[in-house]
Amino acid sequence: MDLSQIFNVAQLANALALASLLTILASGLALIFGLRDVMNFGHGALFMLGAYLGYTFSGIFNFWAALVIVPLLLALLGAAFEYAAIRPLQRRSHMDVALVTFGLALILNQAVIKIWGSAPKSVEAPASLAGSMSLFGQAYPVYRIFLIAVGFGTCLALAGWLKYTRSGMHVRAVSQQPIVARMMGVDTDRLSLLVVCLGTGFAGLAGVLAGPYLSVDPGMGAAILISCLIVVVIGGLGSIGGAIAAPVVYALIQVIGGVLSPTLAVIAPYLLLFFVLLLRPQGLGRGRVA
Repeated sequence: MDLSQIFNVAQLANALALASLLTILASGLALIFGLRDVMNFGHGALFMLGAYLGYTFSGIFNFWAALVIVPLLLALLGAAFEYAAIRPLQRRSHMDVALVTFGLALILNQAVIKIWGSAPKSVEAPASLAGSMSLFGQAYPVYRIFLIAVGFGTCLALAGWLKYTRSGMHVRAVSQQPIVARMMGVDTDRLSLLVVCLGTGFAGLAGVLAGPYLSVDPGMGAAILISCLIVVVIGGLGSIGGAIAAPVVYALIQVIGGVLSPTLAVIAPYLLLFFVLLLRPQGLGRGRVA
């Protein structure tokens, strides 16, 4: 097979589009895990809920209004999750908390089916982002360029917040050395509320962005959660930098594997996960050992 068929501009752009969506989701998941040591198995269901809310608000108002309203609503849901589940269970085992988040995912999934039904929904890209543009001589959808820009722009803003603000430095400190950070007087409860709201808000943002890019259906949350968990482990548990870099590696493997062989595209991420856990259990970033 000709290498130009594998490494053409459109394929690389497709990889970046998928990576940008996974980066937003994985960053939110890594934030919550890093601060609260909670693997939120409901994160995919929140993404799915965000997509359905984006579908609804796009119909009532427009896509741009949905892009603002839905992340705010999901952030409020994150605050309820913090007070109703995370804080009451913070002294319980990791398995107890994981099962609670998994149960919440099942509840959200059934609620979505009850409200919107099980048939897939479609969301039209706004008129200003419809159609195609020339990308190095090849026609490419404008909306996917927008998705790439928003996804990585959001992550750059997150990286800047983590590096240059006091609260961001506290988040990094708790993610890397939680016991030492608490001994130094960091208020983890107040910080946790901020981080959980930010993480669930990111899930809502990713859901709205996914509407014109993917099919909106009840199974989309579970499908992307598996990819998101692989990305978080590869990047390093609790590592925000790893959660930003790992989706690019994952997406390139998926897209290039899809061109070479559909079977390879399916098994390649799991092979990568196996070798990372075997050879570098802390992940590509400076995460905790899985």
